[in-house]
Amino acid sequence: MDEIIVLQTLYTLLVQNRTNRVSLVRLQTEINENALVHKLVPSTGKQVLSVHDILETIKRLFPKKTSLTDGQLTFYNLQLGEMRDTLFTLYERLKQELVERVKESEPAIDALIKDKTTSQRTRLLVLCRDTLLNKFEEHPRSKMYLESPGHAAGAVRERLDLELIRQRTPASILELQAWLQVCVANATMYHRSGTAEWRDARASQGELDETIGFVRSVLE
Repeated sequence: MDEIIVLQTLYTLLVQNRTNRVSLVRLQTEINENALVHKLVPSTGKQVLSVHDILETIKRLFPKKTSLTDGQLTFYNLQLGEMRDTLFTLYERLKQELVERVKESEPAIDALIKDKTTSQRTRLLVLCRDTLLNKFEEHPRSKMYLESPGHAAGAVRERLDLELIRQRTPASILELQAWLQVCVANATMYHRSGTAEWRDARASQGELDETIGFVRSVLE
């Protein structure tokens, strides 16, 4: 989704400017005000994509075809028609991925619906649990929560990871949020301050907040 948002905004600005250069500050501002972002991500008061995220995405989309000087991004051998085709290709790929995810979820949903012993509230909470975990796992940093950190100097009180959470049925959305918060807190306490793992744990707090906000907006 990041690639679609960045490419869509970049294409619009380049067409408007009629040049191969665009201000990085303006690009970031336009991305954070993108209508697609407002549809998919609830307002958290935080930037949806940082400058670093935007630059990394552009590097993936245009390898060795850009340079950054004095806050201006310059694109070389730029073909707007090719950029537009790439945007449509990314959109179709994402749409197909979402269709496949729905298909993969259908058996589990059908099983819950057919299970007369499971209350409607429990089925909804299980569905929320799986939706929230799937959304959170879209972030690369979530991989650090696939296994629980060890009990280092008493820093980690409760061993908890994403797989263990999948095996539990939360009593409420707040409890589900608390479980995920424990994962983030454990990683922050377990890894030594200043290390790459510690920074990833701190950064994943924002990703967790974004994920919870997204799921809450869908429920509402």
